[in-house]
Amino acid sequence: MLAVAYVDTINSGAVPCLENAVMTLAERENSEAVKKAVAHYRKQMAQRMTLPTDTLQGLLDVHVACEREAIAVFMRHSFKDDKREFQKKLVVTIQIKKEEFLLQNEEASVKYCQAELQKLSEPLMESFMEGTFFAPGGHKLYLEARDKLEQNYMQLPRKGVKANEVLQSFLQSQAEMEEAILQADKAFTDAEKAVAAERAQKEAAEREQELLKEKLNEQQQKLEVQERSMKENLAQLEEKMDREREDLLRQQEWVLEHKLKMQEELLTEGFEKKFEALTSEINKLKEDIERTRNNYPSMIAQAIDSVRTIYIELQPGSHSVFRLWLKLLRETFRRF
Repeated sequence: MLAVAYVDTINSGAVPCLENAVMTLAERENSEAVKKAVAHYRKQMAQRMTLPTDTLQGLLDVHVACEREAIAVFMRHSFKDDKREFQKKLVVTIQIKKEEFLLQNEEASVKYCQAELQKLSEPLMESFMEGTFFAPGGHKLYLEARDKLEQNYMQLPRKGVKANEVLQSFLQSQAEMEEAILQADKAFTDAEKAVAAERAQKEAAEREQELLKEKLNEQQQKLEVQERSMKENLAQLEEKMDREREDLLRQQEWVLEHKLKMQEELLTEGFEKKFEALTSEINKLKEDIERTRNNYPSMIAQAIDSVRTIYIELQPGSHSVFRLWLKLLRETFRRF
């Protein structure tokens, strides 16, 4: 590949430069490595998931496994990504694709849950339209019918991540209807109606708080997955750098051994000038080997800092988590 890049430069009419050829090759190979890794991620995610997933964690677990494989694909095909530019592209692109899958999962859940609730609520709505609940004791009948609807809904399989939110939205939409039934129920005194209305408001507030807790938990799960993603990237990067360092050392030591043999032969045959020139090359090579050994810790540290910076820039919703906590606290204290 390097030879091809070198020849391409010559054919273009430019003056060939080995360093430029290496940079051109690196950019080409790394761009392709990102494409292959992202394609692998998308394919595996699509194959391993059936939307909607039962839980957010279920989808995130699949994501973690597919991302791990995608990182391995990138590491296998990338070349001299010293500034981590292409690794950043991979991280960002997979993050975007993950968010797309999360959105698709939510949309599938909402669509399914709304359709099922529509079916389950038909008897309730028919009774309302027929005036069944507008009679003495009608509010009690309504609550029984609504509770039965909720029970049937909760027993449905594979509702997905938006099951609770869709249900709460449906119940909120029933608030005005329940209020009308309550006010029309002559079996209640005014005081009892006030108590029932207060109870309904309390239940609505509790449902809202439950949703806030659920969203907070989801944000926490996403943050934990982001942390796992960073650790996986770092682990595979360090493993790749270890291999590259060992390969480089083996090559350098092989060349050194070869030059030392040549040096010995030149000394034996009396080629003093060539011997001195080769000695200079050997000394430089020894310095290179020493640098390869000694500079590795700092190279690893720089790589770790680069990857961490990528994830700091991508930090998903740390402010959102804080806002959810504040809202949850406000809702909690409002009840006292």
